[in-house]
Amino acid sequence: MAEQYSEFLINIIGAFLILILGAIIAEVLSNILKKFIKGSGITNALEKQLKLKIPIEKYTASILKYIIYFATIIIALSRLGIPTKTLKIILIVIVILIIIFIILAFKDWLPNLISGIYLIKTKKLKPKDIIKINDIEGKVISIKLLETQIETNNKEIIFIPNSNLTKYKVIKKKNGKGIHNN
Repeated sequence: MAEQYSEFLINIIGAFLILILGAIIAEVLSNILKKFIKGSGITNALEKQLKLKIPIEKYTASILKYIIYFATIIIALSRLGIPTKTLKIILIVIVILIIIFIILAFKDWLPNLISGIYLIKTKKLKPKDIIKINDIEGKVISIKLLETQIETNNKEIIFIPNSNLTKYKVIKKKNGKGIHNN
C-alpha cells in the first residue's frame, strides 16, 4: 500500500514537472517566434503597404503558446494515468482547423505578396510605365506588396493583384513600341 502511494506521488510530481517544463518551453518558443517575426519585418511591411496595424507576432506567438499548453496538459494527464484519447482528438481537430484557416486566409494573399516582392526587386515594372495586361491598358501609379495601381486612359484607377502581373502576359510600352514581359 505504501508502494502505491509512493508511485502515485511520483506520478503527481512528474505531472507537475511536466506542466512547469511545458509552460517554460511555451514561453521561450513563443518569445523566439515573436522576435523572429518582428525581425523579419512582416508587421512593418503590412503596416506600411496595407495600412494595417495587425500585431502578427503577438497572435502567432499566442497560438503557439496555447497549443504547447494544451499538449503539455495532455502529457501530464497521461502521466497520471487519466485516459486522454478525447483530449488528443480535440487537439488534432484544433490543429487541423488552424491549418485550414491559415491556408484559406493566405491562399490569395501569399502569391500576391511573393509576386509583389518579385516585381519590386526586379524592377520589371516601375511607376509611370505604360502597360497592357489582358484588356486593361494604363499607366502604373504604384507597385505595392499585394497589388499594383494603374490609371487607365479614362482616368480610372484599377488595382491589379500582383500575382496577375506575373501570371499573365504583360505588354510594357516604351515610346509607342510594345515590349513583352512575362
